[in-house]
Amino acid sequence: MLVKNLKTDITWAVTEEHGARLLRTEDFEEVEAPKPKRAPLKKTETEE
Repeated sequence: MLVKNLKTDITWAVTEEHGARLLRTEDFEEVEAPKPKRAPLKKTETEE
């Protein structure tokens, strides 16, 4: 589970049990895992 500290803007990976405790406060929110960015494909000399 990923939780974000709203005061420091830092995201932490925590266990479900620990995340549940943190989410009871107003200082944390659960967040989705960021999606990896894909690098653009480079053209080869034969494609140009």
